[in-house]
Amino acid sequence: MKNLTLEQLKALAQQVASPSISIFLPTHRAGQDTQQDPIRFKNLLREAEKQFLDNGTGPREVSALLQPAQALLDDSNFWSHQHDGLAVFIAEDDFHYYHLPFSVEELLIISQAYYVRPVLPLFTNNGHYFILALSQDEVRLFEGTRYSVGQIDLPEKTPASMETALRLDDKQKQLQVRTGTSRSTAGHGMFHGQGPGEEENKVLIEQYLNLVDTGLKEIFREQQAPLVLAGVDYLLPIYRKVSEYPHIMEAGITGSPEHLRPEELQEQAWPIVETYFRQEMEKAAEQYQQLAGTEKATDNIDEIVTATFNGRVDKLLLSVEAQVWGAFDHETSMVTHRSDEQSKENNLALIDFAAMKSLQNGGSIYTLSQAEMPTDSPIAAVFRY
Repeated sequence: MKNLTLEQLKALAQQVASPSISIFLPTHRAGQDTQQDPIRFKNLLREAEKQFLDNGTGPREVSALLQPAQALLDDSNFWSHQHDGLAVFIAEDDFHYYHLPFSVEELLIISQAYYVRPVLPLFTNNGHYFILALSQDEVRLFEGTRYSVGQIDLPEKTPASMETALRLDDKQKQLQVRTGTSRSTAGHGMFHGQGPGEEENKVLIEQYLNLVDTGLKEIFREQQAPLVLAGVDYLLPIYRKVSEYPHIMEAGITGSPEHLRPEELQEQAWPIVETYFRQEMEKAAEQYQQLAGTEKATDNIDEIVTATFNGRVDKLLLSVEAQVWGAFDHETSMVTHRSDEQSKENNLALIDFAAMKSLQNGGSIYTLSQAEMPTDSPIAAVFRY
């Protein structure tokens, strides 16, 4: 299962072959709807083929370009192991697909660069978060947004349970039972950290959770999204102690998470992160308003595109309701605009480009409705210098 990471998004930003094809499709994990997913994907590929042929591209060139995506249609295993959404990126000698933990609108974009707007919620600072459901018998990691949640496949070195992580002997397994942390208590342990047995178990738990945290570093590397912990009350402070991830929320979901569905975890996690997101978004908007009219902030898209290309943008605020099409000359830093009605094939989604470059250079991105934007422009930026 391929999940889109920040590093992979940055790599997509480096793709320079034009035209670039971006396809987004809502998919299904189970049920009869899974049979419709490849059919709808096939229809999108047909539409891409039609657009190329209508614009004068030869049939052989079109066939060669779309061949890697066409091959997915015959892969039954691929379609039987979907998440909630699918993103596919195709260009000459370049092909990528990623499973998404949330549903996306069906969309085909052929333009000068890959179109990433639908996946930005995974990387913005006001809607993307993680949930780590911990117990001694199970580890699950989820990505959430305001309206969706999806489980992430754990790196191979992440332990599946305390028993497998530490290869507990019979004496240590009995200790778990005596301290009330086995499956028979549904995760509601009675660990107090007192006495030789409890102290030994505390050491084992710390070792186990340290291994969990080490295994998750591959996913959390360069992430800034908040992490909500879910688990029995004695596990959460121990994980906070051993973890090196700096964005763990103080509040958590207490109780055994083993029998909670992803949607139930998301329902409890969102109120925890919502206040945090709101405060961060308001801080960014307030900072922009304070600096508007100075050299440290602007809502001029031409200036912002150039500034993101040069790594000057610290905070980028984007409207989720708008896109601006045009072109950017890397040598002269000249930005030109084109109307939405014109062919996108040789054009660039300028707001997407600014977002990608900002992420690439370590900037923070906030996606807002137009009504929430601190300006009438669909984009605003605070500069580093």
